[in-house]
Amino acid sequence: MNTKEKILITSTHLFNEQGIDVITIRHIAKEMGISHSNIQYYFKNADDIIATIYNNHIKELDELPVFKNLTLDALKSSIVLVMEHIYKYRFIYIHFVVIARRLPSVKKEYAKRFAIRQQQFMDLFAYYREEGIMRKDIPIPVWESLINNIYIIGDFWISANELNTMLKGRKAVDYYGRLIEQLFYPYLTELGKSQITLSK
Repeated sequence: MNTKEKILITSTHLFNEQGIDVITIRHIAKEMGISHSNIQYYFKNADDIIATIYNNHIKELDELPVFKNLTLDALKSSIVLVMEHIYKYRFIYIHFVVIARRLPSVKKEYAKRFAIRQQQFMDLFAYYREEGIMRKDIPIPVWESLINNIYIIGDFWISANELNTMLKGRKAVDYYGRLIEQLFYPYLTELGKSQITLSK
């Protein structure tokens, strides 16, 4: 592991534990036992580190299975994988509005990814309808609202957990994963309901 990678790992840990408003390059340097000028050789400032961590997070998400023609249980597993990655980089989601205001490139990338994922979900739900897994009597705007609800929970459950449930690690992922899973249930046919194992 090189110095740049160590800086990113240390920064992620400190941002997760203490937040982006508290941690500076000097804090990161002290934690690593190096001078802050060593960090500035790789990163201009803390925002530069945050932008790099965000981009790395997005690359990791892109390597996860795409939501295409999945069984319902495989979809559930994919959602859990995404939520595990979100928890790994939870400071991004706790401070997302602030980060997006400070770093326009992050806001732009988020909007682009939302549009892509929205279409992927629409295509997946169309596949489920054709397979008789999801209901065909629901108007398209309702499907669009379902996708928006999935994203509201998926992208902001970290803040709700921080303020309310305060669960740690896998317990947090499982709890909020169930909330997303249960959003699908009213849209399933009897065939669909028989093909999914609801989490307890």
